[in-house]
Amino acid sequence: MDVPEGFALRPTTASDVPALTRLLHAAYADLAAAGLNFTGATQSDDVTAARTLGVGASWVVVDAAGALAGTVTCSSPPGGGLLALTPAAREPGRVWLNQLAVRPDLRGRGLASALWGALRTWAVDGGARSVGLDTAVPARGLRRMYARWGFAEGDVIQWQGKAYRSVVMVRDLP
Repeated sequence: MDVPEGFALRPTTASDVPALTRLLHAAYADLAAAGLNFTGATQSDDVTAARTLGVGASWVVVDAAGALAGTVTCSSPPGGGLLALTPAAREPGRVWLNQLAVRPDLRGRGLASALWGALRTWAVDGGARSVGLDTAVPARGLRRMYARWGFAEGDVIQWQGKAYRSVVMVRDLP
């Protein structure tokens, strides 16, 4: 997937962590305001680093000035907590989309699609056969976006400490 003009895609680095944490807080603020306690809405820099660096692959989109505009992180295999919650996470050859965020003022410009394209290319190049994710059942906008990208809904799971149930979504890769 091509990155929209005026933006560039690159791997996430340790020096991105403070700005990435701020981006995540901004991107998930609307969900937090709706009562959904997404980790990304309040996570610390340490949590951002742990969830982003060395877990599989992570990219950021930056604008012409170098400011972070969006991010995506994936892992293969999925994390242990998820493995215990759904058999979908235990499928061989499945990459897990862990976190996707775009700055609210830049939504609707194709940045999420570009990030999804980077993840998809990385997964296919690595021999993955499918991608899974989980998101809050009440997050209808996110669920619609993932459905447009070809994800199908499956299991409903409950993460400890979350105020919502999550739906697992899976998409086969070409």
